[in-house]
Amino acid sequence: MIADVPVARLESATPTQIVERFSEVWAAGDFDRAMEFIAENCVYALYISDELLPIGGENRGKPGIEAGLRQVRRDFDYLVYRPLEMRDKAGEVRYQVEFMYRHVCSGEILSGRFRMIMRIEDGKIVRADEYHDRAKVEAFLRLFNC
Repeated sequence: MIADVPVARLESATPTQIVERFSEVWAAGDFDRAMEFIAENCVYALYISDELLPIGGENRGKPGIEAGLRQVRRDFDYLVYRPLEMRDKAGEVRYQVEFMYRHVCSGEILSGRFRMIMRIEDGKIVRADEYHDRAKVEAFLRLFNC
């Protein structure tokens, strides 16, 4: 079961429905359920310096992606994570996310919007590209590096 939906039904769900379900459990902090949406050979690209954020850059394979995302959830409290205006075209879901995170170490707040592009195949996320205001996020990470 994923988000109270049998896994077999996810393969027949639309790409937008899959991303919506992933986003719901991710925003709620249910990390284990969120990882069930990720394909074993997934590629996750976060366009932030990997020197400032270990999950930054391009990550391949579910184990590495999972480890990096778990670290992000330890480093930041998610105060707001709100996906906006999802659009699907040929299995690729594009949307923005309004966010507000509290940096656990410093207590400082990082907020704004970022863009996501997720590719869905066979009911799983096979690629995710996350685009932030790179200069802003990297400046924040340099300022509040604990």
